Order: sequence, then structure tokens, then C-alpha cells
Amino acid sequence: MRENTVISLHKFFWAAYVLALIVGSLVPVAISGAPEQSDKVVHFLAYALMAFFWPSSWRRSWLSEFCLAGGLGLLLEFGQGVLPTGRFLDPWDALANAVGAGVGAVAAFAWSRSARRNLFKSLRRKA
Repeated sequence: MRENTVISLHKFFWAAYVLALIVGSLVPVAISGAPEQSDKVVHFLAYALMAFFWPSSWRRSWLSEFCLAGGLGLLLEFGQGVLPTGRFLDPWDALANAVGAGVGAVAAFAWSRSARRNLFKSLRRKA
């Protein structure tokens, strides 16, 4: 029962994070005083975290996870260009989103493989 609660909470907080990412990407914002390209790091980290913490029960493949996360980033960039929010479509932001999604997906894949390997080692020691 406890494991199902943890999985449900993970899904809830991940979905809340994605919703906050969508809203935060589409609301008007006025950033002044920041270096011109400093937002690329924020884009990269936001999508890397989204891909890394993608709920495993919703993951079909690592490639589909990357495509969905990167596709959301591209879609939101187009939304910024179309909606009258004072924001604009920036292809470099879209690239930072995609690279972050790729790095997050690869890191999650590597993490799950190492966790699985450690689980099998501990099971073999017990046997």
C-alpha cells in the first residue's frame, strides 16, 4: 500500500511540475538585468529535471520520453511566438529544451540500469 502511495505522489508532483512549467512558459514576464543568454541554463535544467523524474510507469521508451519532453518545449516556444504575451519564439531556447530533455532521459536510463544492477547484486548475495 505504501509503495502505491509513493508512486501516486510522484506522478502528482511530476504533473504539477509540468503544469507549472507550461504556465511559467506562457505567462508574460519582464526580466531585466539578467545576462542576455542566461535563460538557456534555466531551459536546459527545467527539461532535464522533467525528463529525469518522468514517472517510470508512464515511460514507454527513452526515445519517446525524449520526444515528448522535447516536443513540449518546442510547442511552448511556438506558443510564446503566437500568444500576445510579449514573449517571442527563440530557437536557442527550443534547442536548450531539447538538449535538457535528452540529457535527463539518458541520465534516467543510466540511473535505472545501475539501480537494477545493484538490486540483482544484492539478490545474488542473499541467495
